[in-house]
Amino acid sequence: RFYLLDYKSNWLGDQLTAYGRPQMAQVMLREHYYLQYLFYTLALHRYLRNRMPGYRYDSHFGAVLYLFLRGVDPVAGGESGIYRVRPDAGLIKALDDFIGHPGGVPL
Repeated sequence: RFYLLDYKSNWLGDQLTAYGRPQMAQVMLREHYYLQYLFYTLALHRYLRNRMPGYRYDSHFGAVLYLFLRGVDPVAGGESGIYRVRPDAGLIKALDDFIGHPGGVPL
């Protein structure tokens, strides 16, 4: 499986609890990082579809991971400061169709 990983240095607070899933989700929305990961996912999807025989999104795409570095703490558990999302295959297909294909030919 292929994964997208991005690092963020956003300061969300002094306590590790400030880097929980709800707090990171708020930042993802406020800063429009969801648009960023959707475009990254679409780009990787198109690349793999062109380069990997037998590629299938459901089988080969793992997830998008955002590491909020100030909140990552292995002692606090594997989820601290880590925002994980896997865009729905239907959404990626719809984006692919909506954005279109260069020269009118599907990638």
